[in-house]
Order: sequence, then C-alpha cells, then structure tokens
Amino acid sequence: MEVEEVFARFRDIKHSIKAKRKATSIHYGEHKSAFKGSGYDIVGVDEWRQGQPLKDIAWTLSLRTYPRRLFRIERMEPKELRTLLVVDLSHSTLFQLSHESNKALLLLELIGNIGLTRANIRDPVGLLGFSDRVEMYMRPRLGSPQVFYMAKQIFDKLQLEREFPSRRHADFSVAIDFMLARLKTGHSVVVLSDMVDFVNDPDAIAFKRLRTLAAKHDMMFLILDDPGEFEVKSRLGYIRISDMETGKQTVISARKAGAIRRQIEEAHADIQYRLKHQCGIDSVVLTPENHADELAKFLISRMSR
Repeated sequence: MEVEEVFARFRDIKHSIKAKRKATSIHYGEHKSAFKGSGYDIVGVDEWRQGQPLKDIAWTLSLRTYPRRLFRIERMEPKELRTLLVVDLSHSTLFQLSHESNKALLLLELIGNIGLTRANIRDPVGLLGFSDRVEMYMRPRLGSPQVFYMAKQIFDKLQLEREFPSRRHADFSVAIDFMLARLKTGHSVVVLSDMVDFVNDPDAIAFKRLRTLAAKHDMMFLILDDPGEFEVKSRLGYIRISDMETGKQTVISARKAGAIRRQIEEAHADIQYRLKHQCGIDSVVLTPENHADELAKFLISRMSR
C-alpha cells in the first residue's frame, strides 16, 4: 500500500462526515465542555470582592496588601476537548502479514476515523507514538491537515520498519510517565495498541500509575487484533512461529495454532477486565473485519452512560 492509498481512504472518511451546520466560531467547538470548574486560561487579574470564590484568589499577588486588599485571577474555560491519540509503534503493531488486511492498516484507519471526526467538531487532535521510547509527539492542533500529517508520519515509520526492522517492544510506562508529566489539562486520551507485551507479561502495565492518569483524563483503550496471524491451511505437520517483539522462533505442531489463538483471546478478556475494574477505563477489541461496527457500538455505549 502506498501513502496515496492511505490518503484516499482518509479523504473518503472525511467526505462521509457531515457537519450539522456551519461553524460559527473559528476556535471553539459547539459541544459542552467535559471539564468542570472555573477553567484553565487566565484572562486577567482583578480585585477580589466578598462573595467571590476563594479558590480564585491569587495569594502570591495579595501578600503585600493582605488583609486590606486581595486580588483574584479571572479564568476562562475553553470549550474545546483536546484529543490525544496514543499509538503503539512497536514491531508487533507495525508488522504486516498481509498487504490488504493487518494491524498497521487498522491503526491508520482508526486514526482517520477518530481524528477526522474530532477535527470536524473543531477539537484539537494530537499524537503520541511510543515503543520502548517516545517515537514522536505532536501537540493537539485544530484542523484535518493535522490528522493527515499524523498519518504520513506513521506511514513513513511503517515503511522504515519494513525495510529495517528494529524489533522494539512496547513499554507502556514510557507513555504513561510522559503523559503524567506533560498533560496539565484534561484530555480525551485514546490508546491504540495490540497489547502483545501484556499478553506475554501481565505485569507489563503499572496499573497504579495508569489509574492516576485515568483519574484526570477521559481514557479508552482500542485493542488491535488480527486473527489471521494464527490461521493455518492445514492442521497436519509443523509450523515455525516467531515472536514479533523479540524475533525468537519456535516450531510447534500445526494443530496447536488454534489453542494459541484462544489463549490470546483469553488474555484480551483479562486485559479488559483489569482496565475496567482497576482503572475505570473502557476498552474494546477491534479487528480489520469488524472494527467499523464494533467501534460505533463501543462509542455509543459510552455516550449513553
């Protein structure tokens, strides 16, 4: 697949999204802000008067005049909901078993669907790509060109991985620590990963730190899956399988491929249970075949609560 084909898919997605009405603001979205409180952007400083909220008092400015005069900070709550797509760019996600259907293309499709939908309602969209390090970071910005640029960067990474495999694994602590340090205001955080590292090691995610992050941001996990990775034409004989993160190869009986596939499905169910009950994070497993319908059902179920 070429980058022109990826952009063609994105343009199809963009044209299929219909705006309810023309935008009346060049900066803010029409939907109600998901964040409560007096806001984040400082408009100015004024003298505090009796009856106004105490939390607005600028104590550092009021030290010299206390208690005769107190000063308050005027704040404005932005109505935009910043969206950050947190993308697993480890070798297992970028690995392509088929040029027509694989997790890498599924990843690009989801970025197009979610990113362009958010951009259409005037919400800034950004990207955090990680493996065992931060691969790329783009601060949330307005407009669909930002989404196309994100896709181009990931496509270039995909091409490079195909020519020069790095076999980097996904270290979720890298992404979690980065977001805890950098995201000062509430974001809508969408994590896209195949969770291969968690399947191999259930302790690969620090759920305590993830719970701290989820308490401040609206988070969801989209788990990428490709059942075709374990499809075999015959149950007779032996096949050679390779760990996509480490490259370690093993020879197994062909009839055991189905059992391995069931173990992965059970691991995904365990991941979803722990995310929900330990961190309060919703998740869904998406495949190249069912992602359109399953993602729609998942998002509708979250909105209905």
